[in-house]
Amino acid sequence: MMTVNKNIPCRLSLYIHIPFCVKKCLYCDFLSFSADSSKKEKYVSALLNELSGWERILKLHFDTVFIGGGTPTCLKPQHLFKIGQAVSKYTDENTEFTIEANPGTISDEHIEVFKKIGINRISLGLQSALNSELANLGRIHTYEEFYKNYQKLKKAGFDNINIDIMSGIPYQTLESYKDTLNRVVSLEPQHISAYSLIVEPNTEFYKMQELGKLKIADEDTDRKMYGMTKEILKNYGYTRYEISNYSLKGKECRHNIAYWTGKDYLGIGLGASSYIGGVRFTGTKDFNKYTKIFVKSSPRDSALLQIKENTKDDCIQLSDTEKMEEFMFLGLRMCKGVSKSTFMEKFGVEMNTVYGDVIKHYLQNNLLAEETNSGRIYLTDRGQDISNYVLSDFILK
Repeated sequence: MMTVNKNIPCRLSLYIHIPFCVKKCLYCDFLSFSADSSKKEKYVSALLNELSGWERILKLHFDTVFIGGGTPTCLKPQHLFKIGQAVSKYTDENTEFTIEANPGTISDEHIEVFKKIGINRISLGLQSALNSELANLGRIHTYEEFYKNYQKLKKAGFDNINIDIMSGIPYQTLESYKDTLNRVVSLEPQHISAYSLIVEPNTEFYKMQELGKLKIADEDTDRKMYGMTKEILKNYGYTRYEISNYSLKGKECRHNIAYWTGKDYLGIGLGASSYIGGVRFTGTKDFNKYTKIFVKSSPRDSALLQIKENTKDDCIQLSDTEKMEEFMFLGLRMCKGVSKSTFMEKFGVEMNTVYGDVIKHYLQNNLLAEETNSGRIYLTDRGQDISNYVLSDFILK
């Protein structure tokens, strides 16, 4: 799969996938499902053994850790404690350690465990401050539950909290979305992720849309919500550093920045993706296969064999062309954009040699701008508004 010097620390970001939910939200296309306690117990054992297997291959050190899902707080506190203890061997006091949490599944015991295992960043999936809109999404929590747990987290000393919000929710209006924005900023979280609803295939919303039963914002209303987000968050001191992400100074999500800037990351758990040394690979999405591979402790000499067995169906060595593409379309999601000098250092060719015509076209149309002193190319406000359209042109034909 890859060649690594085991004696050199491999500085990575770590993603841990917890695929369990109380129930699946109507818009969700992530790898998630409900499960009983025995299934969760088996899964945690497999996770720990997979991480142990990687330790036998790489000398691990994690700059950032992100436990996501699914709903990580569907696990019992003692399960999260075991995961945190295992991860702590590869972290230090500077590691950003995030966990996603559903406001309807957080207990006081969960919060205690967060502190014990060194979690220092919480991402709360609020989505809306209106209970009717939460019900329309199929969420299991109320705004009151969110508010209570948010205050508990603050009281426990957590000073780096993200709140997820969503626009374009069925039956949402400009006024109701503005209400959500104002309530969220009044809580003064350090980070806000603001997403527009996307109706994905294989979701309940997609089925409803096909039947003409899904009433969501039209394009004009969605655009107004988008502009409202930028305006209100800016007025309250939040800096937009990525297309959908806003933070107070110094509270940007380092884990996600690692993805957008092409740094190496390891994903463990069901269906988790990794990118190490120019190789991209994804673990199996088959629960029975995953737990069968990793449910027993791996002998040292078979660790690599088991890792390969889990990832062999989807393992790709990226070409230089593919690396260039990712450098551009991921990097341009960041508001500061991409550096011409970094492009040259990584690929040994000038950015304009590869992308000169595309860059020139979008500069002329005020969708890209160039900072001449630093040699950075970035999306303008107008370019960010239609970013999918612009970024698609950085895929080399």
